[in-house]
Amino acid sequence: MKYRILIFTCYGGCATGVAASKACIKIWEEHPDDIKIGCLPAVIVPWKFDEIVKNSEKRILIDACGVQCGKLLFEREGMTVDRYIEITSALGIKKAKILPSIDLETEVYQLIRKEVESLLVQT
Repeated sequence: MKYRILIFTCYGGCATGVAASKACIKIWEEHPDDIKIGCLPAVIVPWKFDEIVKNSEKRILIDACGVQCGKLLFEREGMTVDRYIEITSALGIKKAKILPSIDLETEVYQLIRKEVESLLVQT
């Protein structure tokens, strides 16, 4: 099955990572026929890499913090993305190894949703 958008996020153990994972799940629930969450580590598996490219029209990569683990992995493997978001920089905040507040979850959701909606209009 081909997805209009495949979302990858780091699911990191920090406030922005947890907020991003919750946001991605919510966005997938809102658009189950158009969006799917991809497995970030699967990018290193050659046959999964090919399947990801074949089965997604657009890809979004979300990193929770400035370490940019996802971006480094994608660059190393040669995986392209249509949108990249690094949450701490986009929101002008520092990484915090705590659970997110409701306000942060809302802010991260709105940030990611805006990018997803923009891509949905293009596809």
